[in-house]
Amino acid sequence: MTKVRAVAHIHSEWSDDASWPLERLAAAFQRRGRSVLLMCEHSRTFTEAKLAEYVEACARASTDDVLVVPGLEYNDADNVVHIPVWGEVPFLGRTPDIPDVLAHAREADGIAVFAHPWRRQAWRRFDTTWAKDLTAVEIWNRKYDGWSPNREAVAYARRLGLPPFVALDFHGPRQFFPLAMELTLSGPPSRATVEDALRTGRFEALAFSRSALRLASGVGGVALAAAESARAVAARAVRAAMRR
Repeated sequence: MTKVRAVAHIHSEWSDDASWPLERLAAAFQRRGRSVLLMCEHSRTFTEAKLAEYVEACARASTDDVLVVPGLEYNDADNVVHIPVWGEVPFLGRTPDIPDVLAHAREADGIAVFAHPWRRQAWRRFDTTWAKDLTAVEIWNRKYDGWSPNREAVAYARRLGLPPFVALDFHGPRQFFPLAMELTLSGPPSRATVEDALRTGRFEALAFSRSALRLASGVGGVALAAAESARAVAARAVRAAMRR
């Protein structure tokens, strides 16, 4: 068994709202001690042909030290519910129905994660009967949850009986943060062993190299939540000042 640290939900220039090339991402995360990138490009600009090109580009960007794993993030028609998908899953369309995404991912033995469930209250739209086709739930999305885990998302994942996932939702340097998914691989790092570890639940969500769940409560969790609240207030003040 081999343990590796992966970063999840990473967007590159292959997405319509990000600009970093795959090779730059691989080098940047290698410097931060990560050896697997779980890429997550928006499906809304993809085609079947573009997906094939993208899979090849991820393979070329991989090195002996960093594995770049291709993935797509599907969203519903009005951009509320988002589902990152990894594995040998055929292209499902630019904005397919979420139940179809989940069903097809499961049929293809793929991996499907419910992304940032509290963004735009996506969890309210998510039918709990769909949970049978999910692999995990993001309890901490750096882009939307900031510096602390989302306690409501932690409780929600528990209600669904699904393991926690932490993700950067990386679009640029502001999303660098010490979150990682520690994967236990059955062999050397490869797309097949990484996807198998995700599929079979051999992973743990980490923050600052410790269980992310430990920061959802207790003194450390309270401190992080307070820091995130202060950061959010300051960010809103800056944005308001810039609009004047």
